[in-house]
This record gives sequence, structure tokens and C-alpha cells, in this order.
Amino acid sequence: MVPVTMTASRHSDDRLLAAVLSFVDEHPHADLRRFQDGIANWGQAWSGVTPRHLPAAERLPESLSHTAPDTHALAALWHRESAWRKWEQSYAKADGVVGDDLLADYGFAELIGKLGPFVSQRVRAGVGIWGPNLTYPQHRHGAEEAYVPLAGSAEYRFGAEEGASRVERGPGDVVYVPSLLTHGFRTGDTAFVVLYIWQNGDLRETSTFA
Repeated sequence: MVPVTMTASRHSDDRLLAAVLSFVDEHPHADLRRFQDGIANWGQAWSGVTPRHLPAAERLPESLSHTAPDTHALAALWHRESAWRKWEQSYAKADGVVGDDLLADYGFAELIGKLGPFVSQRVRAGVGIWGPNLTYPQHRHGAEEAYVPLAGSAEYRFGAEEGASRVERGPGDVVYVPSLLTHGFRTGDTAFVVLYIWQNGDLRETSTFA
């Protein structure tokens, strides 16, 4: 649990920013190259964000056994720096759009974005965590998105739930989601940790569920 007296750490933020920028810049996948310019030119402003704990962050240590050689270092760094992150959720029980099982075992920490420590109106990036055997329902948003799984795997589903195309993706893969494409996923038997990137849209848009 993060101590209530804990405040923002510029050093922690800088370490993660350097690692994420390097990871994206060096990644060879064509779909991730769509986001390289936005990440590299995210902006200049830093604004300390007070850390906040969520139970999903406790999945990070176990997830390190389910990485790939090219994702392990970044996943391990997020684990080491997790206590300095502001872990949050996009949805609440009152919204009625996701189940209690998902709410109990997911969270994300924004690094770059409108509300991240590195303030950007151009791009949003951070890490999301989902526990095992969870369904993230089909949804869509205006921004285009890339998911880069760092640990674990999930079955991604594209299009309306009935007749959706399905593909399994795991560490080192890249999942590109164009603007307004309906998508969701079902996690596997271990925690699923992803680097996510949004651009070309409202960076804090509330998703519309199918």
C-alpha cells in the first residue's frame, strides 16, 4: 500500500519516460511506428501526480514470469516504480458497463497525457493491468490506439460481439485499433499487462460500449 504521505517523484517519472520513449522508438512493428512521432514529441511540461494504489498493481510481480525477452525490462521497471504511480479506473459500478470482477482487478497508470505527470495534448500513454480470466467488453473511442502486451496474453475481439473476429496476442505483439473500431478482449490465465498509446482524438474520452 502506498503511504499516505507519499508525493510525486520526478526521478521515478523520468526513469519511466526514458524507458517508454526508447522502447517505442526501437520497436520494429509497422503499426507502432504510427505512434513514434507523437511519443517522441509529446511536449515539455511535467506536473507531479500524487500516487494512488489499486489492488491490480499488486499483479505486477507475478506478471514478470509471463513476459518476453524484449518486454521484460520495461515490465520490471513498471513494477519497481509502481508505488509512485497514480493507479486509476475509467469506470465505476454506477456506470453499469463493466462487471464487478473487472472493477476488482484492473487499473491503469497514465505516464503521458492530459492528466499524466508528463502533460500532453497530443498523445496518451501508460500501462494497464487486468487480472486473469476477465472480459473487457466491446467498446470504441475516437482516438486510435496501440496496445503492446508486456506480460500475459489476451484474446482480442474486433467488431460487434456477434461475429467478431478474434486473435490471440501476447508479449511483444502489437495490437493496432483504428479510430472508432469496436474492440475488447478476454484475458488468459495470468495477469495481462499492456503499454497503451492513444493519439488523434480526445485523450480522455469515455468509451462507448457496444
